[in-house]
Amino acid sequence: MELEMHVMRLSYIFILPLIFTSMNLSAEEMIIGEESYGDYQIIFEAAPKDQVYSHPSVENLKESETDIHIEALITWSNKINIEGQLPGSHIPYLDVTAHIINLRTKKKNIISLLPHINLTDGFHYARNIRLPGLNNDKYSVKFLIKPDEKLLTYHFDWKQKYGVPMLDEVSYMYSNLDFLKMSEKLRR
Repeated sequence: MELEMHVMRLSYIFILPLIFTSMNLSAEEMIIGEESYGDYQIIFEAAPKDQVYSHPSVENLKESETDIHIEALITWSNKINIEGQLPGSHIPYLDVTAHIINLRTKKKNIISLLPHINLTDGFHYARNIRLPGLNNDKYSVKFLIKPDEKLLTYHFDWKQKYGVPMLDEVSYMYSNLDFLKMSEKLRR
């Protein structure tokens, strides 16, 4: 009995910090929207600005020039039954754009979200962005998703069983978004 109590105390010592750490990580991102589309699960987020490293030919805003980091986590549904695809895994080779519109001034930025990887979300599409206006303005964001036909090619078996393209272009619109708190947060 005494040994069991000791093991339970040790469990609390090691497990509770992990729970609070993971709660803190998820609290650092603002969920813009969650969607299901066929066999796909999509989460759109605004996250604190970050330093992003990439190939020299890809331009990413420096952390100091960024208002927020905008993200799209696009994965296979946990209920999929598609051969060779793991439920919950990242879907590559998509063309994802975000149209960010300032509701006060009507100024607009169109941003291509690029493949990213980090320790919190794993593979996802994202970009450091400067908002088209003040951080305390309200915004709408329209996300467009379609296969990247320059990069994605299909084998005969996929075309025969699931068709081409693998998904039709889809868009999702969110309005009256307030990014002020997110723009003030720092990751480090």
